[in-house]
Amino acid sequence: MDTDTQAISVAVKRSARKEPERRMRTIEEKTQIVKETFAPGVSVAEVARRHGLNANLLFTWRRQYQQGVLETRTRAPRAVKLLPVKVEEPVRRPATGTIEIEWPDKVRVRVAGDVSAEQLSAVLSALAQSR
Repeated sequence: MDTDTQAISVAVKRSARKEPERRMRTIEEKTQIVKETFAPGVSVAEVARRHGLNANLLFTWRRQYQQGVLETRTRAPRAVKLLPVKVEEPVRRPATGTIEIEWPDKVRVRVAGDVSAEQLSAVLSALAQSR
C-alpha cells in the first residue's frame, strides 16, 4: 500500500455574480404581485422569481395583504417640508474686554466677555480658598 501523499491543487472559481439592485415597489405593484400568488396551482416561489423577489419577502407581503396592513407597512416617499429661511446681517455686539490675572506661581485666570463684579469676586474668592 502506498502511503505517499500528494498535494492536490484545486482552483475555485468564484462567480462574479452581481447582486440585484433593491427596488422600491409601489403598493399597487405589491398588491398585483400578491394577487398572482392566490391563483390556483401557482407557486409563490415561481412568482417571486419572475418578479426578482425573495420568496420570503413575498410570503410576508401575502400575510400583510391578508391582514389588511400591506398598505400601512409600505414605505411611501415622504414629502419634504421646507421651512422659510430669512438671511439677515449678523447683530453687531459691542466689543468686550478681557481680564487676565497671573500669580507669581504661574496660576492664571482669564475672564473674557461681560462679567459682573459679583461673578469675578466669586471666582477670585474660590481661587483664594483653594490655595
